[in-house]
Amino acid sequence: MRKYQQLALVIISISCLAILLAYKSENNRLKYVLEVVNIFGRNDAASLIRIDNSSHSRPAPYDFDSPLPVWQRVGNDVYVYSAFWQKNDLEVGGTVVSLAVGLEQAIVNFKCQVQHGGKDVVTGKFLFVRMDTPTGSVATPNGEIFTIYKFLCKVKRDFGHPTEVVFTDSTHSIKRFIPLRVLESKSVPQKMTITACVDLNNYLELENNFRQPSAILQYFLHHQIIGVDDFIVYNSNALDSMTTSILYNHGIKINLLPYNFPFDLTNTVQNRRLIELDCLMRNYNAAKYTFVGSINEYLYPSSRLRSNNEFLKNVAQVSSDVTQFTIATRAVCVDDRKKIFSDNLLYDVEARQESPFYIYRPQNYNRTGSQEFIKSLNVDRNVIFVHRYVEKCASKSDLYDWTTVLESDFLQYVNEIGKELNKLIYR
Repeated sequence: MRKYQQLALVIISISCLAILLAYKSENNRLKYVLEVVNIFGRNDAASLIRIDNSSHSRPAPYDFDSPLPVWQRVGNDVYVYSAFWQKNDLEVGGTVVSLAVGLEQAIVNFKCQVQHGGKDVVTGKFLFVRMDTPTGSVATPNGEIFTIYKFLCKVKRDFGHPTEVVFTDSTHSIKRFIPLRVLESKSVPQKMTITACVDLNNYLELENNFRQPSAILQYFLHHQIIGVDDFIVYNSNALDSMTTSILYNHGIKINLLPYNFPFDLTNTVQNRRLIELDCLMRNYNAAKYTFVGSINEYLYPSSRLRSNNEFLKNVAQVSSDVTQFTIATRAVCVDDRKKIFSDNLLYDVEARQESPFYIYRPQNYNRTGSQEFIKSLNVDRNVIFVHRYVEKCASKSDLYDWTTVLESDFLQYVNEIGKELNKLIYR
């Protein structure tokens, strides 16, 4: 018996020694890797942020691009882009919210059904709301005027997660199937902090400075560094496979959505309104805050957008009735000699701003009123601001240095962002 005990002790001792040697080997390898990382400067904050983003375990996947939206014809001169299912909280049934456009003379007369996996079908009550924009109705180059609609299909029964909403044109009795995105109900701790919806619909009309691969990379890296969790890009054709590969290699998660608008769209405000509506629906119950921006619009918070950020702390205390926050903007002139946009110091005081910049708090969007009641709050530019970069400033006499009016701590953070971008893009 004693011999077996001694043999067992010998085996245990050998096993412990092997484990110790393996641990020492892995420890030495890790030290070597860290030394290599430090040699090549990969211990900078931006790299650590990307590691944190890629390793951070989210409670649930946020596939903003599923199912892919696309403009589909549902009737004469009426098209639907995307549809969302929102279940009732206290009773069975729910509402499908669809975003649509139609020519002014188009007849909006549909029947609707909600389908569950090709099996159960529930007939709903069809309603529609005309969505006004600041510019009113917009005419195409052919003189045709189109209107933005929100189609509602309300049902009083449901059989789990629905898969499609079915629109039937009352005139021709033709059924059109639109895939549904189900808006999951998530608690506040499960939501992402902030997401960005990137409007690239007018990509080809942008100045050359903002269409360069380095400029596109800079936009996404900048917003990743300041704390944006996820990106939804409208007009997937604007980013080629090489550019998307570069973004993925930098740990940037993007969701590419097509945007094949069915009419000749000449008004950017109207276009932005459509993208905002889809963005807000797509982020409902997924993110606490979101914004829609063009590739030349850069958000600058006073610190990284996390729990201790001053802007986030302030808006968290604001009533839930306030659904959008107006962010102060400047038109900053681009100097071709500057590698990083934040290095451009001069802004045009007299520049006319195309439209306000908002950060949104996604809310319930299945209302049936003719007007969307929106409460807005202006945010102090000492807490957060936006720079709209332009190739040429209209005025040369009314240019001012924006850094002279910025508090020292805020300016230091902006400079740190620029340093990190320089390391990542031009190392």
